[in-house]
Amino acid sequence: MTITPIIGLEVHIELKTKSKMFCGCDAQHFHAQPNTHTCPVCLGLPGALPVPNKTACEWTIKLGLALGCSINEETFFERKNYFYPDLAKGYQITQLQKPFAINGHLTIDGHDIRINRAHQEEDTGKSIHVGDETLLDFNRSGVPLVEIVSEPDITSAGEAKIYLNKIQQIVRYLGVSDADIEKGSMRCEPTVNLYVDGKYYTPLVEIKNVASLTGVMNAINFEIDRQTKQFESDHVEKNSTNKTTRGWDADKNQTFLQREKEGSADYRYFPEPDIPPIVFTKDQIETIRATLPELPDQKIAKYKSLNLSDFDANLLAEDLVFSSIFDKVLNGSTDPEYAKFITNLLIGPLKTISLDIKKIKPDYFQKLFSRRSDLSSTIIKQLILESYQSDTDPLEIAKAKNLFQVSDTGAIEELAKQVITDNPKAVNDYKKNPLSIGFLVGQLMKVSGGSANPQLAKQLLEKLLS
Repeated sequence: MTITPIIGLEVHIELKTKSKMFCGCDAQHFHAQPNTHTCPVCLGLPGALPVPNKTACEWTIKLGLALGCSINEETFFERKNYFYPDLAKGYQITQLQKPFAINGHLTIDGHDIRINRAHQEEDTGKSIHVGDETLLDFNRSGVPLVEIVSEPDITSAGEAKIYLNKIQQIVRYLGVSDADIEKGSMRCEPTVNLYVDGKYYTPLVEIKNVASLTGVMNAINFEIDRQTKQFESDHVEKNSTNKTTRGWDADKNQTFLQREKEGSADYRYFPEPDIPPIVFTKDQIETIRATLPELPDQKIAKYKSLNLSDFDANLLAEDLVFSSIFDKVLNGSTDPEYAKFITNLLIGPLKTISLDIKKIKPDYFQKLFSRRSDLSSTIIKQLILESYQSDTDPLEIAKAKNLFQVSDTGAIEELAKQVITDNPKAVNDYKKNPLSIGFLVGQLMKVSGGSANPQLAKQLLEKLLS
């Protein structure tokens, strides 16, 4: 039996605007006292009228452009009607027919994942279950959301995780959201079914309540396994068009049936009568495009052109601040050796601390690079960390602590003679196996207090022992 998973992802990104989507309430709801960031508009009280948040609309277009989407110059909002306790109005203001952004894509390891749309909507309230009771907190109600809907082009849980990481990375580069899954500012609902033996489709399942990237992978893998077993045992389900919604139970590591999946007709969409069409001109869209930063894939390509490895390039581009620090230190240099030198320091000693780009001094890196033959790699790593923390020239630190390597041939030769005399067994080992010279070099470095040039030390030892 040949099985191909068919996976689509609906990703909700909560925008970090100051105010909500259709009212002036504070949109920063995380850990706020319940129901303190509310007003008649986000509580759906009679007579309250929505006013769209211009910044949220612009940020949705910006995100759409970053995802390679086409932008609709004229769009409108619609009402999605359904009844649920955390939906105060009995409908959600969203977009269906004409979203802000359509027909984008992301490339994952050479595989194009098509993006159907990125549309604007408002968030719902939050249900909090306490014992047998359900409490409602409407602080989140009306917070601006962007929903990014992929086509079902993803074929594994691993690829789904990479896709989500990339969405999260792009969103953070743009600065429009923290995209923190644990805090709920990025949420994901996978859809999963199977294509079996090139002719059968299992029923489509949408998975809700997934609270982590690992949870997404586990939920998808569980559902692939469950649908495979169901297909094998229940022939009635073959080519079924039924759609269901299943919840994810992270404790039991399994999905469970919630309800039959609604279609768009069930939501009775119609244009929002209280909000006129939203129009952005070509010039306005191009102005938004001009605010796009250099995106992760562009940075990775640039770094690889400096002969950095895939690993180094991806690590440097992982975070916008980190990559900006690298770019600041590189300062337009195209020297691959200097690029690798900086990379080793940034992903080594400096990766362990929180860096402030304003405190980064490119000339400190340049000075260390120019004297790299006089300092061991270990010492250089210590110096760059200490110079950052103390805002002191690293070469001044090295001079004060006598850390420059001694390249005086006569002085090192005297130390080499001493090491040979003090280590007769190691000398005999070397005569049997020249590769064991490392021990003697180490001893010489030890007696020199780490100040001897190791390359010169090795050369002199080999000369004396021959």
